[in-house]
Amino acid sequence: MIRILLLCWLLACTLTPNTALANYQITPAADWVAPAKLPPLVAETIPTEQLSDGTYYRLLEDQIQVPGDNPNAVSHYIRYVMHATNQSGVENISQLNLDYDPSYQRIELNHLRVIRDGQVIDKIPTAQLKVLQRETEAEQLIYDGTQTLNIIVDDVRPGDSLDYAFTRIGRNPIYQGRFSYSAQLDWSVPVAEQYIRIDWQKPQPLHIQQNNGDAQINVTDTANGKEYSLYIASPDMQRYDSQTPLWHDPYHMVFFSEFNRWQEVVDWALPMYQQALSTGDDITAISEQIRQQHPTLPTQIGAALKYTQDEIRYLGLEMGSNSHLPTPAQETLQNRYGDCKDKTVLLISILRALGVESHPALVNTQLDKGLAETSPSSARFNHVLVTLEHDDERYWLDPTTSYQTGPLLALSEPDFGYALIVKPSQNTLTSMHKPVERIHRDITERYELPNANEPLALFSVQSIFSDADAISKRQELATTALQTLQENYTNYYQDYFAGTQHTRLPQVREHPQKGAIEVTEFYQIDDFWSDEENGQTAYFYADDIQNAIYQPDTKTRISPLYLQHPYNVNYTIEVKLNERDWYFNNSKSSIDNPYFSLASQVRFSSNTLTLTYQFRSKTDHVPVAEMPAYLDAREQLLDATQYGIRQAYSHVNEAEQDNFLLLGYAVIGYCILALVVITAFVTLWRVEAGKRPTFSEQRYYPVSTVKFCLYSLLTFNIFPFYWCYKNWQYIKQQHNEAMMPIARGFFAWLWYYPLYLRFYQEGKELGTQQYLPPKWLAALFAILVVVLHIATSLDFYGTVFYLVWPLLWLPLVNYTAHINQHDDSLPYYSRWRVRQVLLAVVLLPILTLGLAQDIGLTANVAVVSGDKVWQHDKRFMLRHEVLNQNEQLLYFYSDAAWNIRDDGNGITEQGVFSYYRDQGQLQVERADFGDIVNVHTEFANQDDGYTTIDIERADGSSFRLILSSEEKGDNKFVQALQTRWRQPLAQ
Repeated sequence: MIRILLLCWLLACTLTPNTALANYQITPAADWVAPAKLPPLVAETIPTEQLSDGTYYRLLEDQIQVPGDNPNAVSHYIRYVMHATNQSGVENISQLNLDYDPSYQRIELNHLRVIRDGQVIDKIPTAQLKVLQRETEAEQLIYDGTQTLNIIVDDVRPGDSLDYAFTRIGRNPIYQGRFSYSAQLDWSVPVAEQYIRIDWQKPQPLHIQQNNGDAQINVTDTANGKEYSLYIASPDMQRYDSQTPLWHDPYHMVFFSEFNRWQEVVDWALPMYQQALSTGDDITAISEQIRQQHPTLPTQIGAALKYTQDEIRYLGLEMGSNSHLPTPAQETLQNRYGDCKDKTVLLISILRALGVESHPALVNTQLDKGLAETSPSSARFNHVLVTLEHDDERYWLDPTTSYQTGPLLALSEPDFGYALIVKPSQNTLTSMHKPVERIHRDITERYELPNANEPLALFSVQSIFSDADAISKRQELATTALQTLQENYTNYYQDYFAGTQHTRLPQVREHPQKGAIEVTEFYQIDDFWSDEENGQTAYFYADDIQNAIYQPDTKTRISPLYLQHPYNVNYTIEVKLNERDWYFNNSKSSIDNPYFSLASQVRFSSNTLTLTYQFRSKTDHVPVAEMPAYLDAREQLLDATQYGIRQAYSHVNEAEQDNFLLLGYAVIGYCILALVVITAFVTLWRVEAGKRPTFSEQRYYPVSTVKFCLYSLLTFNIFPFYWCYKNWQYIKQQHNEAMMPIARGFFAWLWYYPLYLRFYQEGKELGTQQYLPPKWLAALFAILVVVLHIATSLDFYGTVFYLVWPLLWLPLVNYTAHINQHDDSLPYYSRWRVRQVLLAVVLLPILTLGLAQDIGLTANVAVVSGDKVWQHDKRFMLRHEVLNQNEQLLYFYSDAAWNIRDDGNGITEQGVFSYYRDQGQLQVERADFGDIVNVHTEFANQDDGYTTIDIERADGSSFRLILSSEEKGDNKFVQALQTRWRQPLAQ
């Protein structure tokens, strides 16, 4: 039945434009109105530099008549004169919305004029008037029945002034004829004049209060009572900064109220709530069920609150008197919906059945603690709570809150500054502030770091949310898909560690007795370390604490800065290090100032670094004068709540630096020579290209197979790309095809088979296809070309693939040579030229060195696996007791320039060793894993630097291993060392 009634009411709303026309009329202002005179507009006086929307307010006028015989028939005359200085101003003033509640109000449109060049144009005949039912709070599930007279004014131009006036007649009967009105007397935009007049005809006195100013209010006697008026020319402009507390109101306000004491407001509200209470059978049954399920009174109170929060959905039907009149508790229980008033009455009724005394508490969620600065009035409140006392402690309960759980002592209590408790003899506002300290967030981050210089790390975050934070987190989990939340969390942490990925969805766990909720997240960090000048670093941040003391948008302020308070956080960061050579100083520190306190501690034990932070807020705002001190305190907090660890590198010794210096000079000399040769190569090539003969019978780009193979190897397999490019260039020229030969040459390894098909097709025409391999074999070669091209970049067998790759092109090269065997082009292109010989000579040392290193004939620039060391070199190590008989070599690095017998560092299944030749004598150091008591590693600070490992034996002696960081081989070496060194210790 209730749903049908609600549907009918909503249907009626859609018919409003036709049915509500009787609620407004067009008529001149009533005789009691004394309109203010509008001075002529002087263009030079318009403060255009202060206008933000092209609108200048010439006049703001409010006149109110309060009759003594019918106090609900209050008439409020409102007049605005607005001047449009540009097109933005035209858009702003040419559409009006006049709101009223048709259940007790009606609208009189008194005049609608455009003033243009001193001429007054009546716009009522041409304006479009329509009544709308907008329900602007529908998204908040509040329907108040307010209607809007929408007026669209035609033909408004820049430079026009719009002068309109209307009278709103009627006052909500819920106020029982008690009058109150407030007005703002300064603005954030320029205003020329403001005029307020109240025609007071009631015998009761009208109480006046002003905040942030003292305007002159004229009081004169009239035949029917008194007249109050004030006039302000060019009111002061006020503004306030963003991030300002709600309670901070810098504006000059004037309050007119028939109420003199808060007791009078209580006397007005008390009967409405008392008559709505109920102790019917249904409510009694609910209370009995709560008693049976919850043995203690605090848990019963929490259960009663949760019932009204979860079982009664929020819906506000606040038309007319329902704006303040609560629905009877029994009816709310049947409807299973209600607004704050309805839920409050139901909760009080259930608590009464449980033997708990409680009362309504009126609050203002916008004014916050600024409510205490206003004058008493029944219109000061926009929300109602439930308050009760238990064990001499006052509690505030909000039955409209969702996603709350726990007993009374664990409940989140709202704090709107001040509340008016609706109970007999209550004559003052009550502060809602409670100094009880609660931990809103308890966060533990756990890291498991990889072995030295390896990227992968594991990371988890355990967050326990309490108080209002628990409510917010439950709401977030209820309204957002868990997968979406996880993606948001992952994106957040990627700002701290690039490559962060979640390994599974968060785990959620409730703590009902504490009213808390626990969320645990799981991640892996693919690139944990950050490369910096002095090593690899990682930083940890207590970000929830850092966010509490935030950077304001405006530092030089005229308004106080809002701070979240109370807000208390415990933050722990545990870093499990996978190496034994870390060391951190244990320490404690603290910061204490008027805004917060922070206690920090660093502990290192059992190879785990633990950072703990305890943050406690102290205030809800920062005064303007204290902003510099706050910003300094913030910098201290940022420094205290971040911690960095670093894997440092060491450099080679002086003798090694001298050797590298000589090698560097040699490399520079070689580079200069190579540059000269390359320059000569290009020059000679350009000269030869200009003199190159034309061969009329040439087909494709013929070259001998011998030159093709040698030139390919000597140019690091670049020549096949050039050869492929020349053949596609020939095809394009011969067939006038639209193609890019240079692109096909660049990606020659992908165009092998298409080139073969071109050869094969032409071979069928010429009868030379028999010199080509069959298609299946060509397809196989094409696949191998692609595979081997990629494989040449691999560490293993890359050299073999490098040597084999040119051979796969020989069937095609041989074909072009065969079909041109009687043409002069073949010997011409097969001949070695000076430039090619010079280039080959320059590149040959690099090729030779690379091949020698790859096959183990000389020392490699990187750490290599043990199987790449030749057997005769292993026998050398065996003879000099570097290796034991049948000992497997895992990794090896030689820092020698050529011969690995001059220098070497290695790791085996049994231990580590280092040897070097000093004045012709081989010096050998070796330690089995069981003899090692400490390992200290300093990683290279760049990809081509050196990592040092200091090995300490049980007898106190030590030696050093030196490893190249090329190709990150030092990482593999260190990982193998750490893994095998720990095995004996774990036994």
